[in-house]
Order: sequence, then structure tokens, then C-alpha cells
Amino acid sequence: MITQAKDKLLNKYRTRIREGAIANAKKQLAMRGVAPGELGPDELEILVHDEEVKLRGRLKNYSLAALIAALTLGHF
Repeated sequence: MITQAKDKLLNKYRTRIREGAIANAKKQLAMRGVAPGELGPDELEILVHDEEVKLRGRLKNYSLAALIAALTLGHF
């Protein structure tokens, strides 16, 4: 039961990251003036993967900063 809930939560997390990465990739392509149809599927996948890595890195940094802030504020 716990593993099912964990898997459901992880799948939701991965889906949200993927959706955000796709949106960011579309923005990158629009800024460059390139239509998604001009790139091959492999190139699009690489672009989306790079955006996923960036999003995960930002989330880790924000999580760490929030943890440090919570621990620091707890001492006052």
C-alpha cells in the first residue's frame, strides 16, 4: 500500500516535470525562431531532456534553501 502511494506520487512528480520541460522547450524554440516541426524527434527529445535536468536542479536548490531557512529560523 505504501509503495503504491509512493509510486503514484513519483509518477505525478515526473509527469509535472516533463510537462514543465516541454513548455520550457517550446519557449526556447520560440525565442530562437525555430518551429518544432523543423527539428527531428531525437533533437526535440534532447532539448526536453535538458530542460528536465534544469528543472530538477532548480527544484533541488529551492528545496535545500527552504530546508536551510527552516532550520535556521528554528533556532531563533
